[in-house]
Amino acid sequence: MVITKRTLRLGIILIALILLGYFLWRVRSGLYPFILAFLLAYLLNPAVCYLENHGLRRIWAIAVVYAVLFSIIILGGSRLVPLLIREIEAFGRDFPAIVARVEDLAQALQWQYQNSVLPYSLRQALDKTLLLLQGEVQAFVSGLVGGIITLLSHFIGLAITPILAFYMLHDWHEIKERLLFLLPPYWRHEAVMIFRDVDKVLAGVIRGQITVAIIVGLLVSLGLYLLNVRYALMIGIIAGLLDVIPYFGAFIGASPAVTLALLESPWLALKVGILFLVIHQLEGTVIGPKVLGENVGLHPLSVIFALFVGGELAGLAGMLLGVPVAALAKVFGRHLVRILG
Repeated sequence: MVITKRTLRLGIILIALILLGYFLWRVRSGLYPFILAFLLAYLLNPAVCYLENHGLRRIWAIAVVYAVLFSIIILGGSRLVPLLIREIEAFGRDFPAIVARVEDLAQALQWQYQNSVLPYSLRQALDKTLLLLQGEVQAFVSGLVGGIITLLSHFIGLAITPILAFYMLHDWHEIKERLLFLLPPYWRHEAVMIFRDVDKVLAGVIRGQITVAIIVGLLVSLGLYLLNVRYALMIGIIAGLLDVIPYFGAFIGASPAVTLALLESPWLALKVGILFLVIHQLEGTVIGPKVLGENVGLHPLSVIFALFVGGELAGLAGMLLGVPVAALAKVFGRHLVRILG
């Protein structure tokens, strides 16, 4: 088989990308501020470009967007942060009692299960399933806690994220031009098409999903507050953060709320469960399609596979980034197949 120059170039580029990906993976612990800065810059860039297109210099457009963003954070934080702190303090005080009541509830359910009239074979199958599920839940919770601790341990680095995002926004067009300039002239048109598809995917995954998660968090907090469930704001924030994890995030976010409600009464737990069901039905049929627009183009099995692989490789951060990375891999793979074909 004769290897053409074009195929050789593609092979070299592919090897270079693999080596670059390996290097970035090795130094991933130091990349969190830069990744978050890119996400922040990517989220704010449309607003900056809008102001720039209406006559403002880019530096002033960035300043206006930052001023609005920090004003919203300060105004919202002045009201929500004290309430959130009070809820966290109350949860810390109540935590031993909550654990004791959950243990009592679990023992009562276990006693009822053991004294049920289920056939032996069915009970044996249920025991194996519950044992397996318990191990998976424990592993996930450990990864979740580890991921949160990792993010908190990088707090100093996260503090410089807005500064890094500012420089990225200021030089956004120049960065894109320099990236194109690194490529041979005959590759630049193809690169522009790839960047356009990448932007479409990232817009759907990042901007859209974050917006949906914020809406879900607000609806959960409001609904729990109206149902007089304790720690409504804290649970709503957790539900919103976990909502960015497809499929599993909704279930995991609902679990603490339903459990706390069940400690009060089964009727309240049922109402909380219905609340989450209604919210996530709205998300799937109204909010999601309206905000996200077109799907990122991944089959549900591909999404689940990406979640498990990401969780195995990098815990919570891997689950959050698994779907965007898989969607981007599909974009690059589609273009690579078209070029080779």
